[in-house]
Amino acid sequence: MCIRDSDNSARLDRETVDELFAAEIISSATKMGAFAACPYQHFAKYILKLKERKEFKLKPLDLGVFYHSVLDALLKKLRRSNKDFASIADKELLEILREQISGFVQTDSFISHFVRHSAHNSFIIHTAAEALEDCVLAITQMVRAGSFKPQLSEVSFDNYQIALSQGQRLILKGKIDRLDTTDVNGEKIGLVFDYKRSAKPFSWSQFYHGLDMQAGIYMSAVREASGLKCNIEKVAGAFYMPVEREIKSVGIDESPVKKDSFNYKAKGIFNGQYSDQLDSILSSGWSKFYNFRVTSKDKQYGNYSVSGALKPGDFEKVLRFTKEKIVQLAEEIISGSIDISPYRLGGKSPCTYCKYKPVCRFDWQINDYNSLTSLGKTEVLERIGSIDG
Repeated sequence: MCIRDSDNSARLDRETVDELFAAEIISSATKMGAFAACPYQHFAKYILKLKERKEFKLKPLDLGVFYHSVLDALLKKLRRSNKDFASIADKELLEILREQISGFVQTDSFISHFVRHSAHNSFIIHTAAEALEDCVLAITQMVRAGSFKPQLSEVSFDNYQIALSQGQRLILKGKIDRLDTTDVNGEKIGLVFDYKRSAKPFSWSQFYHGLDMQAGIYMSAVREASGLKCNIEKVAGAFYMPVEREIKSVGIDESPVKKDSFNYKAKGIFNGQYSDQLDSILSSGWSKFYNFRVTSKDKQYGNYSVSGALKPGDFEKVLRFTKEKIVQLAEEIISGSIDISPYRLGGKSPCTYCKYKPVCRFDWQINDYNSLTSLGKTEVLERIGSIDG
């Protein structure tokens, strides 16, 4: 089935590859990232579908599922009622949110049993509900600051296809947490949001090395995939938004909260020509809501090396590189590569939490990691093409 060398390189034979990927390879941002992290991990999880031996234990509560489900229900309820985050009163919005939370707790069998099990469990859900209230009010502030409006949630795509060199098709699937739109000069522009429990920055290193291509893949899917239930001509960007407020440490004599503080800043990358549509309130300094800065000299491209804003040419290069990278990874997958070659980047490795260590036999004392270089925005843009001036 496979050929394995002493240096932990391994490859599936041609017959097996043809059987697995004769006409197409179906993948996702998560699967692509797993292959970039370690080809053998991808092989074990998605091809062999190896699983840990089942043990009797209580299923842990996944607050991420709770958050996503309630936020999805909230947006769908607002759309059915012809209401939106920009114009609805905060009091009415919170009332609708509480209805969705109550409905989900009552109808979801796991959550309902979880809440009834103990007062402690009930307190956990109550605290999560309060976190959602704060998050939803933060979303209203962000929406009111610009012209993008939430339109769709839990948007699935399964028809983003790319032709590969050997005649196969790469079919990418995924689900976008929230898709906002605005109209600019008669064109519908889309903006992708992905909810995270806590704040998450966009990592240029992980993007360049293929470890986290989610933002690029989702933007490309919005622009190129069919069947998204909305006719979007262009995509403006993609952001990670925290559901739980960012906790910051302060000194004993410091005030823990500033009156104008905003703890839900969305972090990601976007085409800077749409900065006004994101935050029309901002005239100078860092945006309260997004990771970009306006200066008198560089306008919306201030502090360019650490800003999420991209000049239009650089934005297109990022999308082009995304497509080139996922094609490269897909070609490696269908070549049969299953090397036991985990990456190492800034002291981090996928081996730390890998479930397949008992079968891969990777030994850090003998075998070499796939050492990757840490890169910032400027370095990545230079590598994928000259920076747009």
